[in-house]
Amino acid sequence: MEDEEIELAIKMVEYLVKNKVTGNHKKQVDTVINKSGLPVHAKGDARDVLEEIATSPPPIEMYGGGHRQNVRLTSIQDGVEFIEENGGDPPWGF
Repeated sequence: MEDEEIELAIKMVEYLVKNKVTGNHKKQVDTVINKSGLPVHAKGDARDVLEEIATSPPPIEMYGGGHRQNVRLTSIQDGVEFIEENGGDPPWGF
């Protein structure tokens, strides 16, 4: 992934970690993209980045089909490790 894609990935994983989206808790892909604090011009690329991250979990797994694709973290720890390994700072308290 390129630097810009990594930044998008970190922001989306941070959102999932902050909201503890794991186990039975899930979010729709569009919700993650819209509420992650991404710049408007990057939201088109964000879906591709999210799908790319989900192809080799951890930290994200996708499930569901059709127009309601859902995502969740494989675990909070996997999300925190992903953020740290890619040069980000985990949300406060994690």
